[in-house]
Amino acid sequence: MAGAAVSGPLRFEAGGVPYAGAVRLVDIDEDSGAVGAHAQARATRGWAGVAADVRRQPGGALDADVTLTGDAGDEARAALLDAVRERLDAAGPSLADDPVWRRKLALRAALAVGIGVAADLAGAAWDRRRRG
Repeated sequence: MAGAAVSGPLRFEAGGVPYAGAVRLVDIDEDSGAVGAHAQARATRGWAGVAADVRRQPGGALDADVTLTGDAGDEARAALLDAVRERLDAAGPSLADDPVWRRKLALRAALAVGIGVAADLAGAAWDRRRRG
């Protein structure tokens, strides 16, 4: 899972009140496949805020510690968790997490560097021949 795909601004609506905030990836447990994130948002009008430390288990279940402030109610809690779940689902697994893809990429990078070095050496040799 790519952290950049998960982290970023977050907008949702709860009980007719728009909320704006951010979510960021905190931890990826590669052994168990669990993902941790922190999300927080506040009402764009009024005095309400919601924050959550969320842990998504490999089966898709969310464990969350949600804190409500001001006028925020259970609708804000549910809307925040839904928005975080959507973001985590949209991110999905990254190709960078696949060891086969990483090996192919490393081989291609090594080949590109080798070709670049060979071209540089050939260019330097050609330059010396022209000057000498």
